[in-house]
Amino acid sequence: MINREFVYGNVLPLIREKGRMIDYYLVKSLFENVDDELIIELKKYQNKDLGFGNALEPDVRMPNSSVVATNIAISVLGQIKDLKRKDELIKEIVSFFEDVYDLEDKRFYMVSKEVDDYPRAVWWNYGDLKKNFPFGNPDPEVIGFLYHNRKHMSKLDINKLINQVVDYVLNGTFNDDGMHSLFSVLKFNKLVDKDVQNLIHDKIHQVVEQELEKSKDNWDGYSLEPYKVYVTDRHFVADFNEQLQENLRQKLVKVQNLEVMPNWKWYQFDDVFEKAKYDWIGYMYFEIIKALRLHREL
Repeated sequence: MINREFVYGNVLPLIREKGRMIDYYLVKSLFENVDDELIIELKKYQNKDLGFGNALEPDVRMPNSSVVATNIAISVLGQIKDLKRKDELIKEIVSFFEDVYDLEDKRFYMVSKEVDDYPRAVWWNYGDLKKNFPFGNPDPEVIGFLYHNRKHMSKLDINKLINQVVDYVLNGTFNDDGMHSLFSVLKFNKLVDKDVQNLIHDKIHQVVEQELEKSKDNWDGYSLEPYKVYVTDRHFVADFNEQLQENLRQKLVKVQNLEVMPNWKWYQFDDVFEKAKYDWIGYMYFEIIKALRLHREL
């Protein structure tokens, strides 16, 4: 077991020394209200086009706004407790998403072509964007956010977008698009109405089971871990309690030993990655500690 004193005495000082202040406050937000600090830090990553960039997604170092970085900004907003404090930022993000929607291809793309002008992980190379990031990642997640905040929309037809996601889940390549598309659909599912949830519920269960089975012997590698599904929507791991318990036990040891680190490489710009990987540690501690608190292991 670890407790609040361990987090404040060991984890937070480590993040302050080696990581980023936005993640420092994310971890703190699990224990106390740090809305002011989170908003101040988050705005440092926002651009004039109202999107977010500036390496908020640590594997994408470009300053330009991107959908992937803006999605991380949304996850930060999720920890801000005062709804009124974040409404203006939500409105700005809706505006950004509507502006970057590709009307010809009828989808959102993770990054712009400027990504190639800056250090990045190999999977972010612009020439491979459509291959590496299908409709399932990030469109369902973005569309769910837009639906939830549709009062701010002025350009796109949200009903068409919702139908596009439902069709993708039921009739598209969702089965084969991997864990990132699964997370995108899980986030979509949390934000839409019950009638839409009912349409896609069984298919999501099927893909969760499929992906957990594929990854169950590879948690130390880059794979789907039960705790990540748990913090996104615990309902979908209710049938995998034994796997979840074991996964959380392993993560607890990692936190106790202060050994949380990315388990991937960029396969290019190795010198930059040596610094960038420390930009990940705070967010990784945040997700693990959040899962442990939800499961009352902390």
